Amino acid sequence: MPGVLRLSKLNLLFGMNDSGKTKLLHLLRSLSSPHLLMEFPADLSCAITWFDPELRKAIVDVRGQWLEYRVDDRRVALPPRPYRVLSFGPGTYKGLRASSVPGIAEFLGVDFWTARTVIANMPVLLPDVVSRVRFYGDDVKVSYREEAFGEEKLGEVVVWFYALAVFAELQARAEPTILVLDEPFNFLHPIAQRHVLELFESATWTFQVILAEHSPTAYERRHHGWSATVLLPEGGRRSRISQEDVDLERIGGG
Repeated sequence: MPGVLRLSKLNLLFGMNDSGKTKLLHLLRSLSSPHLLMEFPADLSCAITWFDPELRKAIVDVRGQWLEYRVDDRRVALPPRPYRVLSFGPGTYKGLRASSVPGIAEFLGVDFWTARTVIANMPVLLPDVVSRVRFYGDDVKVSYREEAFGEEKLGEVVVWFYALAVFAELQARAEPTILVLDEPFNFLHPIAQRHVLELFESATWTFQVILAEHSPTAYERRHHGWSATVLLPEGGRRSRISQEDVDLERIGGG
């Protein structure tokens, strides 16, 4: 998977099955979760650069069961963590209760206290959407502003994305944070998809978003502040990373 991926605040990632999306997302997570790199049999090497506030660079090399990190040309035993990665795969909210603190806690992978803090901050960080939250033991009642949705019926599932945005923002105020969403729109109506994309487009957030999707709704939002990247299979197990308009138009036409 040769190429250079330049990330902005909002990022859309497109690619067909087996194009290498999962491996690319694992590389992005590698500075937080190195075990993900060892799941693939192929050797790999990549460089990740970031500003702290000066430009810094980490080299990641995997050779069989051997993993090495170098930061600023110096070998380190443990992976650096210039950012926190919050990662969520497809359908992780299915079967959980968005109207309960334990349900939100399980979804976010946090403890009860952290989940309650996230829920309590929804009206603070989402004032145009959430008017009030009330706790009844473990249960939660979320009240929405009447003008937030108009005639659109979005369903309870969008609550998960409100929780994600608030959780990512609270985390980002402690350390740089990237929210990685791997095909989160499975079984989500296009109207709700657009609402979630517009939610992340808010200028108030300080975290980054990387959203990998097949959704036509996500593809259509690439001109609304999102940087778009496509993975193009080139035969065998190789894919090419492209952020060129001509390649993005090809994937859209397909």
